[in-house]
Amino acid sequence: MSQVSFIKSSTMKNLICASIFALALLTGFQTSPKTALAQASEGSFRYSLEDGLTKAIEFAARGNGDGTASGRITFSGPSEFPDQDVDGDGTGGFSGRLEDLQITAEIDGMAVERNRAVMSGVVTGSTLSDYIGQRVLLVVEDNGDGIAREGDKFSWGLYKPQEISWIPSDADLREDNGWSMTWIATDADRRDDEGIQITREWVRNCQSFPLSSYDFVDVTDGEGNIQVQP
Repeated sequence: MSQVSFIKSSTMKNLICASIFALALLTGFQTSPKTALAQASEGSFRYSLEDGLTKAIEFAARGNGDGTASGRITFSGPSEFPDQDVDGDGTGGFSGRLEDLQITAEIDGMAVERNRAVMSGVVTGSTLSDYIGQRVLLVVEDNGDGIAREGDKFSWGLYKPQEISWIPSDADLREDNGWSMTWIATDADRRDDEGIQITREWVRNCQSFPLSSYDFVDVTDGEGNIQVQP
């Protein structure tokens, strides 16, 4: 009788312990937060183009999951500025050469597709005050081989804020008051072009152009690395 009681008791204890262990595992799995890798892109590299001037770019961006992002881009190095009015606004700006042009931009948006990323932001500091307040776009492609002709690639540009003052309207309709807020601009020669939304104040950002539409610069020499985390 005592042996039978001992076996029943041990079996019951084993069942209770197993149940508690299983419940603890189940509870642990249910309460453990799900971790997801956030979109991110970073890099630090030096490069030279056909002009032979060696420049550097450093950047780090982290996406917030809604198209916005935070981070910083820094451009530095010698630059030459021709004596011409490239914007057509009657102001030529600085002309000549700077041995170390510094431009710092705060990132406010990022879009990532596979191994490509485009970051947008606003210039907050620069050796040339004309650049402060301008928009910047930096596009990168992570090929895992460092900066080279067949390795990691990049392109970037500075853009002045544009305010659209003209109002498009239908010339055949006298009562057409034209667009009031936005319209969609598309490439008529491309059926797959989804178009971009244009407003009176056209602020260039990471959504302004498809990632596939950017051309990368032709680097003659470079060193460094670019990383994109989709």
